[in-house]
Amino acid sequence: MARDAAEDCMNVKNMTPPSESESRARNQSERVRVHSRHVLSDGWATLEQVVFDYQRNDGRWQEQHREIYHRGHGSAILLYNRDKRTIVLTRQFRFPAWTLGGDGLLLEVPAGIIEDGDAQATIRAETEQETGFLIEPPEFLFRAYATPGSVTEQLFYFAAAYDATRRSGTGGGVEEEGEDIEVLEVELEQAVEWIASGEIMDAKTIVLIQYAQLHVFGN
Repeated sequence: MARDAAEDCMNVKNMTPPSESESRARNQSERVRVHSRHVLSDGWATLEQVVFDYQRNDGRWQEQHREIYHRGHGSAILLYNRDKRTIVLTRQFRFPAWTLGGDGLLLEVPAGIIEDGDAQATIRAETEQETGFLIEPPEFLFRAYATPGSVTEQLFYFAAAYDATRRSGTGGGVEEEGEDIEVLEVELEQAVEWIASGEIMDAKTIVLIQYAQLHVFGN
């Protein structure tokens, strides 16, 4: 019982997103000395130019210049049904992907930007908005950086069983936010084939499908 309580405490800590304001205020550590920070853009997210010294492994200090994108943190979820061996994916338009060719429609797991510092509550709300499914509090799996070379965002990964009879609607997202989401119930084997064929190209989705193979469906 004590171990379970300790694990619960650690999960709560791991599910707490880092503060963006605190990360932008950090200016020194043992091997890093920040000289300047300059905001280049502060619209939907913040693009910052940073000049700092970094102490290399041989002890020498080197001045480096980076552009850092602060866009908040996100949650993503694997929705699965063991009896049917299915998962839930969404298909929606992504303009940056469209600029590289194709129709810009990507297959993804439900996901969203964390609101009010609560990763779990955010992903439950996003699940209902995007897919219509009503789920119990999901299991926290892990968190990971998406693009650590230039973006401060961390993704918080969750998993939950879904029941096709427990839906508040058909989903589709929030129209006022430009969302126009198609919901797909897909057999795991089909999803794995779509990764190999290149039809699924979203990293967080690939991560969670592989998690499903290893830990949910056991093959």
